Amino acid sequence: MFEQVTDRVLRYVAHNLGVRIVGAPGSGRTTVAKRVVDELEGRGTRVYAVFATQSLAEVPFAGIVSMGIDLRPRAAGILGIADLLSEHVSRVGPRVILVDEIESLDRESLAVIDIVQKRTEVPLIATMGDVPFESRTPAVVLGRWPEATVALAPLRYEQVNALLLQMLGAPGEVDVPARILAKSGGNLRLAVRIIETAVLSERLVLRDGKYAIDGSLMNEHLHATIESMLHGLRPEEFKALTTLSVLGPTPVAELAVSVGADVLDSLEHRRLVSALPGPDGHLFASVFPPVIEDYLAGHVLNSRRILRDSLTGGLDGPQHEDELPLSDGSASAELAALREEHGGSHAATVRYFHKRLESVEQLYYAAWEAERTMSNAVAFLRVYWGGALDRLRIRKVFEHTDRTGSAPEDLLFFNMTRALWAVMDENDLAGGLAILEEFAEAEPEWAEEARAFSLLVRSQHTGMPADLDAEFAGLPVRQPTSGVIAVARGLLELFRMKPEAALAAMDAAEGFEVVPRFEPLIRGLALFASGRVDEALAYSLQRRRTALRNVDQFSLVTQSYVASLALLSRGLFDEAEYLMGWAFSLKRPGFLLGSLYNAMLRLSALRADAASSSLGEQATAANDVGPLPGIGKGVYELVARKPASAEAFDQRASALLADQKAHGFILEAVYSGLFVLCLLPTPRVKARLEKILREEGITRHDQLLRVADAVLEGDIAVLDRFPDEYEPDGDAYKIAMLLRGAVRKHRVSSHGGPTVAAIERAAERFMRKHRPDGQFIAFEPGVPYLSLTDREREIALLAGTRTNQEIADQFGLSIRTVESHISNALRKTNAASRKALFELVRGDQ
Repeated sequence: MFEQVTDRVLRYVAHNLGVRIVGAPGSGRTTVAKRVVDELEGRGTRVYAVFATQSLAEVPFAGIVSMGIDLRPRAAGILGIADLLSEHVSRVGPRVILVDEIESLDRESLAVIDIVQKRTEVPLIATMGDVPFESRTPAVVLGRWPEATVALAPLRYEQVNALLLQMLGAPGEVDVPARILAKSGGNLRLAVRIIETAVLSERLVLRDGKYAIDGSLMNEHLHATIESMLHGLRPEEFKALTTLSVLGPTPVAELAVSVGADVLDSLEHRRLVSALPGPDGHLFASVFPPVIEDYLAGHVLNSRRILRDSLTGGLDGPQHEDELPLSDGSASAELAALREEHGGSHAATVRYFHKRLESVEQLYYAAWEAERTMSNAVAFLRVYWGGALDRLRIRKVFEHTDRTGSAPEDLLFFNMTRALWAVMDENDLAGGLAILEEFAEAEPEWAEEARAFSLLVRSQHTGMPADLDAEFAGLPVRQPTSGVIAVARGLLELFRMKPEAALAAMDAAEGFEVVPRFEPLIRGLALFASGRVDEALAYSLQRRRTALRNVDQFSLVTQSYVASLALLSRGLFDEAEYLMGWAFSLKRPGFLLGSLYNAMLRLSALRADAASSSLGEQATAANDVGPLPGIGKGVYELVARKPASAEAFDQRASALLADQKAHGFILEAVYSGLFVLCLLPTPRVKARLEKILREEGITRHDQLLRVADAVLEGDIAVLDRFPDEYEPDGDAYKIAMLLRGAVRKHRVSSHGGPTVAAIERAAERFMRKHRPDGQFIAFEPGVPYLSLTDREREIALLAGTRTNQEIADQFGLSIRTVESHISNALRKTNAASRKALFELVRGDQ
C-alpha cells in the first residue's frame, strides 16, 4: 500500500536529503516510517530511529533512551549525550536519523537530535501532522535544508479493496470497500478499525467467497475508537459537532451565528469538520469522517431528547463542486486539475453524493407512493438509470403503476426500463425484446423509437446486425425530439468504429427528451474513437466536473469511463485508477451503467500491481466480447491468466480479436488489438489488427505497425532509424510500450543476439528522444501454477466448487492441511480468491 511513498523517501535519502513525511492522524505515517527503517537497514544503512509517543512527551531523554544506545555515566546533560551520539553517527558507513511523530518527542531528545544532525549532516527523516502552523511542530524541523516533503494522501478505493484482501484473506463485494472508504474518510487507521469491528460484530460476513455487509458498519466495538477521536473536545465543541451530525451539511454562516466561528475553526483544525463549497460560493460544513456523524447522530436519537427536539431538522445540502481548481478547458489544464484533486480527499464529497442520491430517490418514491401515476413512475425510474437499485421498489413500481391516460413518451421510457430489467435481472433477452415489441404494436406513432432501442439492446448482447444502414432505413424518425433513435444509432455506430457517423446522429437530433445525458457520452466516445484523445479527455473531465456539481451519478460514471479510456491510452494509470476508484466509491449503478461500471472494474485491474486486488473479479459475469472496451472480459482474462508462452498468448489474443470482429464490435477489437500488441508483440495479433485497421481505413497507427513489423521481423536497420524518423502522432506511449514488450518477449524466450540488442537500443533512444508520459505494465507470459506442488494443484482444481471439509474428506487430509495448501497456492499464483485460483489452474491446464 505504501510502496510508492517508501520508494520516494528512499530516493531522497539516497541524494542525502532530509525528508518530512506528513499526513493526517491515522494516515499511515508510522507504517511508512517502519518500512523505511526496514528498507534502509536491509541495504546496510545504520538507522538511529526514535518512535515517540505522547505519553512520554514530558519524560526527559525518553526518545534518546529508546534508541538503545549505551549512554554511559560520562554522558550527562544535553551536550554530553549529543557528543556521545555524534560519535556513533559519525562512524564509517551510511547513517540516517529517523524520528516518528516528532511533535510528541520530549524537548531534551529533540535538542540532542538537532545538535547531532547539524554536526554530522546525516539525513533526518521525521513524520508529523499536515496541519499548517501547528503550534506543536518543533522549530528545529522548520526551515531545515536540504529537505524534501512527502505527503500521505487519503486512501483510495483500490487500496481499501487491497486492505480487505490482506486482512481477511478474501475480497469484498464491490460496495464493501466503497462504504468503508466513505465511512472512514480515507483514514487508514479508521478503515482498519472499521473492518476489524465489523467482522467482530458479524456485520461483515463471508458469502460465496466474498465479504458482504449485513446491516450497518457502525457497531458497539467501534465506539471506543470514535470516542478516542473526540477525546479532549470542549463542551461547546462537542455540542456543535453533535448538532451538525443531526442537521447534516449546514451553511457555515448559519452555524457561525449559533455555535461560534472559533468553535467551527477549532473543529476544522482537528479535522472533525469538513467544509464544502456551494455553487454560490458559500461554504457548507459537515462532520468528518462520516462515521463520527453516524455515531453522534445515533447518540442523539437514542438519548439526547432535549437536543433532538431543539433542532429543526436537516437543511438541504448544497449542489456543490468538488474542491477542484479552475481550468482553461485544455487537456493539459484538466489533467493538472485532476492531479491536484487526486492529492486531496474526496470522502466528504462521496458522503454528500450518497446522502443526496438517497434523498432524491426517497423523494421520488414517496411521490409515486402518494400518486401512482405513470409520470411519477418515470421520474422515479430515471433515478435508477444512474443510481443504485432497490429491487423491491422497482418491482413494486412496475406492478402497481396506473397506466391510464399515460403520455406515450412516458410509456416508452417505462417499457424501455422494464425491458432492461428483464435482461439484466432475469437474464431474459427474449422477454425484454418482447416488452418493447408489444409497446411498438400498441403505440404505432412511437413504434420506431421502441424498435431502435430494441435493436440497441439486441446488438449489445448478440452482435451487430449485418446491415445497420438498412435497419435504420426502416426506422423513420417521427419523434425528432425524443432522441431514442439518435442515441441508438450513435452508440451502434461507435460499436462498429464509425465515430463521425455517431456525431452526425447527435447533430441531426432535435432533442433528447426521453434519453437525456446520453449525448455527452456518445460525443466523448466519438472523440476518443476518432483518435482525438486529448479532446476526449478535456471534454469528459469538464463534464465530470459538472456531474460532481449536480450530483449526477449517471454522468459521473459515463464521463469517468470516457476519461479513463483516454488516460489509459496515454499510460496514465494512476490518474485513470483514481477516476475509476471515485466511481467505485459510489454504489453500483443499475441498468445500462452497470456494464460501464464493470468495464472500469476490469480496466482498473489490468496493471500488474493491481492484478491481485480482485477488482476484476468483482465485475459481474460477462461474455468474452462486448460492444465497448472493457465490457467484455476477454482482455482482462488474457492479462490475469498469464499464458504459458508468447505463442499461447498470440493464439488466445488473436482468437479474441477474431471473435470481437465477428460480432461487429470493431471499436473494442481495435483497442484490444492495440493493447495486446503493445503488451507483447506477436505475429498473429499484429496481422489481425493490421487487417482490421486497413478494412476500416484507419491510418493513424501506421508508424506503430511499422515498428511492430521491424520487431517481429528483426529488421535492425528500421529499428536503428525509427527513433529519429518518428513523427509525433499520439502513439508515442504505445510504441514505447511495444518496444519494452518486445524486449521482455525475447528475454523470456532466451532469444538474444543482435535483434534484441537493437530493440533495447531503439527503446532507450525512443524514450530519451520522445519522452512519452506514462507508466508501463510489467507483464510476462508464464504459467503461475507451474510452481505449485502436485497436491496444491489437485486442491486448487477443487477450491472453486468444494468446501474445505469436502476436499479434506476426498483426500483424507485434515481441514488445517487443506487450508495450508490453498493458502500456499494463492500466494504462489497471486490469485485474488479461491474462485480465481480455480479458474487460473483449470484454464491453463
